[in-house]
Amino acid sequence: MTPANPPVTLANCDQEPIHIPGLIQPHGVLLALDLADCVVHASANLPFWFGAAAPALGETLLPAHFEGRQQVHQLIAMARDAELDGGQVVVQHAVIDMAGQVFDVFAHRHRSAVIVEFERRAAAPEQEADVATMLHGVVQLFRQQASIEGLMGVAARVVRQLTGFDRVMGYRFRADDSGDVIAEERRPELPPYLGWRYPASDIPAQARRLYSISPMRLIADVDAPPVAVQGRPDADQPLDMSHAVLRAVSPIHLEYLRNIGVAASMSLSIMVEGRLWGMLACHHGTPRQVPYRVRSTCALLTELLAAHVLARLGAQRGAEILVHERLRGQLMDDVKGASRAVSVLAGQAPEIMRAFGADALLVAQFGAVQVHGEVPAELQAPLLRWLAEHLPPERVLATDALAARAPSLRPWLGGWAGALALGYDEPSQAMLVLLRREQVATVDWGHDPNKQVGVGPSGPRLTPPGSFALWRETVRETSEPWSEIEIESMRRLQTDLSRSVALRRAEMAHYRTMVEAALTRQQHPAGAGAAVAPGHEGHTELLIRQVLELAELRQPGMVSDRRPVDLQALVVERVEHVRAQHPGASVFVDVPAGDAEDDRPLVLGERARLVRMLDALLDNAVRYGTAGESVVVRLYRSPDAVSIEISNISAMIDSAIVAELFSGTASSASQDDLRAGLGFGLYRAQSIAHAHGGNISYAYDEPFVTMCVTLPRGPA
Repeated sequence: MTPANPPVTLANCDQEPIHIPGLIQPHGVLLALDLADCVVHASANLPFWFGAAAPALGETLLPAHFEGRQQVHQLIAMARDAELDGGQVVVQHAVIDMAGQVFDVFAHRHRSAVIVEFERRAAAPEQEADVATMLHGVVQLFRQQASIEGLMGVAARVVRQLTGFDRVMGYRFRADDSGDVIAEERRPELPPYLGWRYPASDIPAQARRLYSISPMRLIADVDAPPVAVQGRPDADQPLDMSHAVLRAVSPIHLEYLRNIGVAASMSLSIMVEGRLWGMLACHHGTPRQVPYRVRSTCALLTELLAAHVLARLGAQRGAEILVHERLRGQLMDDVKGASRAVSVLAGQAPEIMRAFGADALLVAQFGAVQVHGEVPAELQAPLLRWLAEHLPPERVLATDALAARAPSLRPWLGGWAGALALGYDEPSQAMLVLLRREQVATVDWGHDPNKQVGVGPSGPRLTPPGSFALWRETVRETSEPWSEIEIESMRRLQTDLSRSVALRRAEMAHYRTMVEAALTRQQHPAGAGAAVAPGHEGHTELLIRQVLELAELRQPGMVSDRRPVDLQALVVERVEHVRAQHPGASVFVDVPAGDAEDDRPLVLGERARLVRMLDALLDNAVRYGTAGESVVVRLYRSPDAVSIEISNISAMIDSAIVAELFSGTASSASQDDLRAGLGFGLYRAQSIAHAHGGNISYAYDEPFVTMCVTLPRGPA
C-alpha cells in the first residue's frame, strides 16, 4: 500500500513533498506501468472513464487495451525505451480519439515507471493558428526591444493573446529569490501589479525545483476536487509525478490562489543558463483549461524569450567584463613600472571608481590612508581595522549592508552602506576599499513578506496572504549590490597584486642576500660616497647608494664633516618630507617653543647623515603603524642632550626581534615599496646615531610603539 503523505502543518510546510501528492487534477486520468507493462499506479477515475478498455490496477497491458489504438501503444513503447540521458525526461505526446472523446495523451519514463496521462480536450473547438508565422513575428518583435523589460512585455502580451487569461505577469527573480513584476498585460479594470515585488517564500525551494524541471504548468480549476492515485498493494513508494502534466497542486498554493481571487492559472518558467531566471505567470478569474496545443506554443515562445534574455545578458556581461579587464590590465602595467602599487591605485582612483560604480575609494598601506570621496575621517581607521580583521582567506570582501555586517561601525557610517575591499599584502596592511552610499529604497511588496501564521482550512500553519494588497516597505542601510562581475574582477585584481608583491619581495630578498655577502667579504671600498642625491634616484640607483652607504657604516670615522645642526628645524623639515612621500599619512609634531638663540636644540654632526636617520625612523613609523592612526613626533631638551620620540599605534614587537632590532639582520624587505630599498633602515639609523655619540632605543606603552633618538647637544 502506498504510504499517505503527512498533513501539511506549520512545522513541515517548507518540506511539503509536492512531487508525490498522490492526487491528480480531475480533467484527466493517469496510470503508471513498470518496465514489464504491469499497472502499478492508477487514478481512481480510470475505470469510470475507460471501463474495460484500460488495464486495471495490477493488470498487464495487452494489445487490446485502449481499444487497440496502435498510437497509444506506440507512445507507451517510445517512453519505455527512451534513453534517460543524464536524468533528462522526454514527454511523448499524441492526440487520440477514443471512447467518443478527444484526448491529449502524454507518456514519459521516470526511473523505472512509465507514466501515461490522458487529458480530455475542452468541448469548444480549438482555433487553428499558424504557429510558425506567429513565432516568426514574435522573434521580430524581440529583436526590436532595447531592454529585458521590453522583451518580457512582448512575451506577456503574446501569451495573453494566445491564452485569453485575464492577467499575464513577467517576473524576474533576484539573487535572494524574491521576484519583481517587470512586465504585465491585463484586463483594464484589474488593478496593476507592475513594479511590485513578491518574497522568495511565495515559491518554496521544492516548488522552485519543479518549475525548473517542468517548465510549463496549468491549474485549470482551483476548486475542482482532485482525484486520488492508487497504488498496487505491494507498492512501498508513492508515485513521483515531478514531470506529470496532471499532477495535483499543493493545498497551500490552492488556498493562496483562492485568496487572491484566481480560479485558474498557468506558469511558464524562463530558464537561463540552467537556472530559474524568471517566470510568466497567468491568472484568470474563472476556471480555464487552456488546450495543450496553445500551452506548448506558449512554452516554445518562452524558450525563445529565454534565448533573447540570455543574449541580452551576455552582451551586457561582455561589455562589463571588457571594462574591468582593460582597467586591470592598465593597473598591472603601471604597477610593474612604479615604486609602489599603492601609488598606482591612488593615481587611478577615478577610473577604478567609475568601473565599479563606487562613490568613494580608500587606499591604505603602512598606516597611511589616501581617500577619494567624502568619507568621514572618524570612519576611516575603524573601517580599515574591521576589514583587516574580517577579510576572508581569499582576501576579498563584498557587502551591500555594512551596518548589518559590522554593527560596531554604525555610529560612523554616515550614509555609507556598501563595501568591496581587497587586501594584497598582509605585512604592510595594504588594502583597496571601494564604498557605495546608502540607497534608500521603497519596495512595493505584493503582500507582507514576513511569514504569517494563522488558521487555514487545514488547521494552524503558515497561511498564504489574504490578497494581493500593496505592502510598502522602506529599506535603509543598504547600497546597490555589487555584481558578480565586479566581485570577480576584484578577486582577479587581488590575485595579480599579491603576485606582484611576492615577485617584488623575492627580488628584494635576492638583492639583500647579495649585499650581505658583499659586506661580509668587505668587497666594497669605504668612503665611496653616493653619486645621486637621496630621494631623486631610481630603483637601481637607490640600491647602489644603499650598498655604498652600508659599506661606509662598517668603516671608522664615518662622520667627518661635523657642524652645528638645528634638530628642531630638521625634524619639522623631515616630517613635511615624509608627508609628501606618503600621501594620506597623518603625522603630528610636538616641539617646544624656543625663542632664545642659545636655546636652540643644536647637535654637532653631519646634516646629510642625520637626515637619513630621521627619514628611516619616520618612514618606519608610518609604514608599520595602524592604518588611519597618526604618528606623533615629540622633541625634548635637556642641558646635555636632545631627544626625539617617534610614536605610532602598533602591536608590540616580539622580544626576540627587539634584541636584534638595530642589527643588520633584523629587518627585511617585506613591503611593496621599491623606495624602501634593502630593508636595513633601523640598522643604518642606529649606526648614524652611534657615530654622533648618541643612541636609538625602543619602548612599548600600549598601544604605542616608540623609537627614541638621543643625541648629545653641541655648542651654539
